[in-house]
Amino acid sequence: MSQEEQYSSEIQVMRENFKFMREIRGWSIKELSVLSGIRKNVLEDIENGRNFEVEYIFKLSDFYGIVPHKIFTNKKASGEHNFR
Repeated sequence: MSQEEQYSSEIQVMRENFKFMREIRGWSIKELSVLSGIRKNVLEDIENGRNFEVEYIFKLSDFYGIVPHKIFTNKKASGEHNFR
């Protein structure tokens, strides 16, 4: 696997993890936007793999109370939901 493919895979895992964390709480993107203070379109960009600023990874990680680098670990697939 090339470095570019590895990065793409890690971004995919991050996107899925953020979406999973929102969904297990039963929140819509609009609700998460209100709660986190992050614009709805930015949250949609993150979950849909569009371009976004890296600062939002830190803001969302902080909002969920997780260590930022853990969001790139595929916890959902393993059934483990603790990102701390």
